[in-house]
Amino acid sequence: AMLLLFLLVLLATCRPAKLFSTCSGSCGIRPLASDYERGMTRVVGGKNAEGGAWPWLVSIQDPAVSGTGHLCGGSLISVQWVLTAAHCFVESRNISAMRLLIGATQLTEPGPGAEVRMIKRLLIHREYSSADQSNDIALLELNEPVQCSPYIQTVCVPNRTLNVAQLDNCYVAGWGATTARSQTPSDVLQEAKVHLIHVQICNSSEWYGGDIHTHNLCAGYPEGGIDTCQGDSGGPLMCQDNNADFFWVVGVTSWGRGCARAKRPGVYTSVQHFYEWILLQMKLLEKVEPSRRPWTTAYPTQQPIPTQKPTSMPTPVQETNNCPYPFKKLMEFFTKLQELLKNIPGVTV
Repeated sequence: AMLLLFLLVLLATCRPAKLFSTCSGSCGIRPLASDYERGMTRVVGGKNAEGGAWPWLVSIQDPAVSGTGHLCGGSLISVQWVLTAAHCFVESRNISAMRLLIGATQLTEPGPGAEVRMIKRLLIHREYSSADQSNDIALLELNEPVQCSPYIQTVCVPNRTLNVAQLDNCYVAGWGATTARSQTPSDVLQEAKVHLIHVQICNSSEWYGGDIHTHNLCAGYPEGGIDTCQGDSGGPLMCQDNNADFFWVVGVTSWGRGCARAKRPGVYTSVQHFYEWILLQMKLLEKVEPSRRPWTTAYPTQQPIPTQKPTSMPTPVQETNNCPYPFKKLMEFFTKLQELLKNIPGVTV
């Protein structure tokens, strides 16, 4: 009887994981991070991030770029997909030669927790416009999945039910320039705390004068001083959930006028706005009304599939099995164990 109970308990743990959590059944977790509310008052105006502080940060690197090759940032949203900005790939680039550095804090010394992947596919939103940076979003499919660790985790992707405007603890991170005049990427990941700024304020005449789209977010400070800059493009605007310790990637670093100027905060692509587009490209959805299909330009070309309205997040990008051993093997083990115990005097099974 005890053996049967033990077997049932084990089988109860072998259910499929919930639908974007591929790292230990969760996303947006920072296993190595210290108190993230301490000291992040000054990316421009930021400070060096500790190792493993932002385990979903990705350095997109092009060998044609001098130095470390760092081109743009990105966010690991599943073990095989990276979210980034479309404008990072406006110039003709040899995608097959580019690499993705994941799990690193310092580019020149990535450390044993880092992994390198190549790009299997680049998916750019078909309605992206370089003229006004509308629909500035893209996905990179990795050539093979990463292995999650304390240094490598996925970040949570928000659907439409999350009230992004009410999130208070928001941060940016990247290897971009640390001063407005510099074009040189930082070797060490920079981090800074920012505040979400209402789009109506950001779009007012004294600010961006109508250039902000409905699918944009603004973040920074009215007085400037702290901001993303060149090289931070594609990286995440991250906000902690108000009721838990995990983080959402609410924005993709897109553009801004200068860096850290007053009334010129960073402009980000709203990830929530493109939630269905993201799931569509990752083939997680089945149906969508023809009028709502946000088709993508794919490199290499591939026709995306239709989708349906998603369920709540955070969720995994694919069904995963949390059971460490196959069901068949477990059954074989307990059958043999039961036969063995039957031959032991005084043991009842």
